[in-house]
Amino acid sequence: MERMATDPITAVADELYALVPEEFTAARNARAKEAKSDDRELGVRLGELKKPSPSAWIVNQLVRAHPDTIDELLELGAELREAQADGDGKALTRIGSERRKFVSAALATATEIADAADRSPSRAVLDDVEQTLIAATVDEAAGGALRTGRLVRSLQAVGFEDVDLDGAVAGEASGARRKSEGVERSSGASRKTRSTGSARSAKGEQRGGAEKGAAAGRAEQAREERAEREQAERAERRRAEREQAEADVREATDRVEAAQRALAEAQDLLHAAEWNADELRDERHDLETRLKELRTEIADAERDEREAERVRAKAATAADRARDDVEAAQAALDALEKPDGPS
Repeated sequence: MERMATDPITAVADELYALVPEEFTAARNARAKEAKSDDRELGVRLGELKKPSPSAWIVNQLVRAHPDTIDELLELGAELREAQADGDGKALTRIGSERRKFVSAALATATEIADAADRSPSRAVLDDVEQTLIAATVDEAAGGALRTGRLVRSLQAVGFEDVDLDGAVAGEASGARRKSEGVERSSGASRKTRSTGSARSAKGEQRGGAEKGAAAGRAEQAREERAEREQAERAERRRAEREQAEADVREATDRVEAAQRALAEAQDLLHAAEWNADELRDERHDLETRLKELRTEIADAERDEREAERVRAKAATAADRARDDVEAAQAALDALEKPDGPS
């Protein structure tokens, strides 16, 4: 249901979910108490608004402080879903890479927002923020929930399936959901009442038939009583079967929820592994590039070393020859300086 500006729950929620979590409960209780004086139901519903989780609070502040960033993220999500629908593998790879970079930048901005409010997030909280941003790109409805800035909890995407938004957004959406559930419960109660009334009516007719049969004869009365016992036995069997079916449904639901949790955890592990693999592949590429550069530099250095050795050897030979020339010149000089023999 599209949010209307006049909806009182949404209007109050917009104010409350802009506060830091420490201020939320007192502000909510004050607004609920104030509303109860004029509209008790509204006050009760305001009092039911839940304080956002740490990750939801950070995402809400990111949405409020940087709406253009959220718009770009959701546009990227639309492109991603279109590529998924078209089965375009190349586009999925390209957009997936863009999304990783965009989400990483958004995480940095979200961390700055939290730090500025003196609420430095843990790694687990940032992981929930990241999963919420990713979920908003996977499911259009989840993107709409993100854009409200009134998230109560983080969102989780499993592949490209619809994201579970039950109780995820405060305001008109959650209020409408409660109203819908109330209608369903009322309808169910009405159906149950009609069914009970019909059953009572049928039993009354059977009792009347039994009385008429008693008037007609004991044999007819015995048949009526036997029919009533059989009907009661069938009703008991149906009741037992219904209870067993309900128990089976509850058990199966528990198994589904456990499997969904396990799947979500596995998805988290897969995402972390993919992220780590991408980082390692980038690092390997950088190392391979550097190794090629080092090999080239080593070859150049070895060539320079050989050239330097050749020059050194040539210089050594020249030095040896120069020393020989010096020694010869010195000998000639010495000979000239000797005095002549006796005359």
